[in-house]
Amino acid sequence: MVGILSTALLLYFLPQFPCLSPDETTFALSYNGGRIMTEPVTVSLIWFGTGWQESGRETVRNAISSLTPSRYSTRKDSEVPTLGDWWDVVRQYRDGSNVPVTDRVDVGAECFYTGPQLNMTFDQVVEIGQTVFNKTALEGFGGNLNCNRVFEVDENCVYHILFSHTVMFLDEQKQRELLDLCSGKFQLEIFGKMTVNMTWARESQNADDHCSGFIHTGYYGGPPNGDEKIDSLVGYVLETIADEVTDHDGSGWTSNDGTGLTVSSSCISPFEKMKSGPPLYTDEDRKLSFNAVGLNGYRYIIPYIWNQKIKNCALKPSEICSSNAVLLEQPRGHLKGGIVVNHTDGLQPYAPNQKCQWNIQLPNAKFISFNINYLAVAAGSDDHLLICQSHSSTEKCSVIQASNGEFDKKFKVIGSKASIEFTSGDHVPFESRGWELSYTAGLCDGREDVYNRDGTIGYTSSTSFSYVEGLSCQWILHGKPGTLVTLAFTHINISKDLDFLAIYNGTKQQIANFSGSYSGSDFRQMNLTGEVMIAFATQTDKGEGWSAKFHISSPVNRDKNVLLVTVVILAIVASISLALIILAMLKRKRMYKSSMNSVEGLMLIRVNTGREENRIGEGPSAIVYRAVSTNVNVVAVKARRDMASQTELEEEILLKSSSHPNIVSLLGYAQDGLRRRYLVFEFMQRGSLSWNLRERGGTLNWEKRLAIALQICSAIQMLHMYTKPPICHGNIKSENILLDEFCNAKLGGFGTANYCISNMRNPELTSEMAEDIWSFGLLLIELLRGELIANRDVYKNFRSRDQINDFVGGQECLDRRLEIPNEKCKIIGLAKVGEIAKWCIGSCCRVEEGTENSPKVGDVLSSLRQVKQLFSSALV
Repeated sequence: MVGILSTALLLYFLPQFPCLSPDETTFALSYNGGRIMTEPVTVSLIWFGTGWQESGRETVRNAISSLTPSRYSTRKDSEVPTLGDWWDVVRQYRDGSNVPVTDRVDVGAECFYTGPQLNMTFDQVVEIGQTVFNKTALEGFGGNLNCNRVFEVDENCVYHILFSHTVMFLDEQKQRELLDLCSGKFQLEIFGKMTVNMTWARESQNADDHCSGFIHTGYYGGPPNGDEKIDSLVGYVLETIADEVTDHDGSGWTSNDGTGLTVSSSCISPFEKMKSGPPLYTDEDRKLSFNAVGLNGYRYIIPYIWNQKIKNCALKPSEICSSNAVLLEQPRGHLKGGIVVNHTDGLQPYAPNQKCQWNIQLPNAKFISFNINYLAVAAGSDDHLLICQSHSSTEKCSVIQASNGEFDKKFKVIGSKASIEFTSGDHVPFESRGWELSYTAGLCDGREDVYNRDGTIGYTSSTSFSYVEGLSCQWILHGKPGTLVTLAFTHINISKDLDFLAIYNGTKQQIANFSGSYSGSDFRQMNLTGEVMIAFATQTDKGEGWSAKFHISSPVNRDKNVLLVTVVILAIVASISLALIILAMLKRKRMYKSSMNSVEGLMLIRVNTGREENRIGEGPSAIVYRAVSTNVNVVAVKARRDMASQTELEEEILLKSSSHPNIVSLLGYAQDGLRRRYLVFEFMQRGSLSWNLRERGGTLNWEKRLAIALQICSAIQMLHMYTKPPICHGNIKSENILLDEFCNAKLGGFGTANYCISNMRNPELTSEMAEDIWSFGLLLIELLRGELIANRDVYKNFRSRDQINDFVGGQECLDRRLEIPNEKCKIIGLAKVGEIAKWCIGSCCRVEEGTENSPKVGDVLSSLRQVKQLFSSALV
């Protein structure tokens, strides 16, 4: 009856054939001697049904017209593939005389059938298809079939039927292919024994129709032209056209493995392996997605075409590297391999057997920083990205390869030269879709000693070097002690609250600190003495820099400093032996504190802390950021809002207590380029208890919640009973309790912690300790309810046990996301936790019974252990 070779048919049956793997190196298409359309092609259309809008028809017509590559004037300037690029992939297929597929496609004649659309049969479709070729039959068909002109028999014409979603077919065997498939082809006899190929595609009839499923990937944000039925139909129309011009008579370009796959159907299998489907570009503002653009501003989601040259699926011809290295002399830029859209995601695999090279050469640069924006290179493949410190040496190179999706995204090369090399192997998996990096050159790095009497210092974009994120630079003006050193700024334009310029007399006493933009009228000459340091640190790349003129009335003689440097070096050597002895003695203490004062470590922390996406928590006095230490471990960096405030007490308390397994570990501290101090903590992967109760409460069962309560109570016991003098936390709440990947809890938030000062003779009854116990009682309530208590201070005003009982409630107040246990022992245990919570809350309230029965932390911990025994006995 009908011989159908279509993408939809393959999609329907392909899961039965697991051996079909076009992404394997053995797969290819072969030319079998058949006819290829090498002359200009017209596509004549028959529109079936009344459900068409003129805007939808124009979307289809525009897609067909957009296939002609020469109609694009600026397509080479766009990283987004065009339909012309897509057709260029089709044009790589040639006939026996090595003539490629035509480079021109136009819309031809059109006919419109608006007659009865329900329970149509295949015979009716054939009759209408025959009628459009016959003027007499067309006139006798009545007003249900109209054409702008009669179809002509032309070997360079593609005849295409489009079924509206309003067309319904009779549910019988002869119509099953029209019902089940989304596109296809059959032969139509028109005059005598003369036949033509009639291709067809149908709109999806509802939201669940599989004919619209191919555009619903994990990247999908909406139909590119506002009509999902039309936008999915376009893909099937273009597929059938591509197959018709490359395999017109069934003996053109087909797979060499006997499966009959064509240029369009060969690219179904790779996408079946992708959980989120083929990548799309999403326009968030307009709520639409696309992977190609056409003429007249149209955007489309189109299927991939098998690229015979790279043995992979593609949307445009792959970019091929030049055999010569490309020289880059701009201080800022980005490089890529593969097609990248909006610098976020690769749309198709890059070419195999490539060796691409770029050399960066910037004579005045102190360093070149790199940021890997995107990397999709299959782990375990031979493909790699190599970044080296110079153009000739391979000794100082970094190999960038993705391992389980992880790779170093930021690093820098010291000096003014760098080279980048990308190599691909014989076969590129479909998931290896490319990479992109950006680079920026910096004009200053670290310390620069200045001995000249007069001159200009600064960092200004007028040098042609771009403003750089992540700088940490110092200029030391070496004046003799007590002699005059003057500074006169000509301009300052740096990002407010993110970039800083500080002036020190010596290296400790800060004289001024600038952040933001200042005009000439805001500057006065600064008169300083002796040694002067100017420190500059940046966390953005948005500013324009600064400059200042200096005058040193009596500069230090640089030559005399050589002797001084020699003496200093000898002193350092002599100090090393003493330092080793001291380090051995302090080894035990330094278990809880590791230094992160290397230049690289400080730079990494400073860069990350300024970024909003790395913020993982904040309170009234501090913000906590996620950062990466020099040993590539993830850490948490605490930055106080008031950078001038002192952290010594917090450090001292943490050093005394963070050996406890349930108190967050202080790893050390860091300083930025302006000597502001940050505390560095271990990173807790699951985040705060408050977030877990709110967002993942269902995963924290009663046993886990009881374990958390025991762990935090044990931490409080360490502070109250085992440190001398006792420590009061002062801010025990779920926001300051952090969970690791195994839901083990650790107490953090020591910014308000202090030594207990009330009633030192009997510290167990101090008011500060009572407040910690009261806070712990509220924490128990949150664990039982699974809800956070917003205004905690309100619950200090209870005057009776009845008020506390009403607040805590009973079984009806338990977290509804968790099932109430069936075991009687567990029910009793939960009730006992509620009683412990009441007992703790009463410790800080003026209830009738007074404070003689106020709990101590040891009593609370003992009571919770009894609850644990009840839970354990339920398991026996």
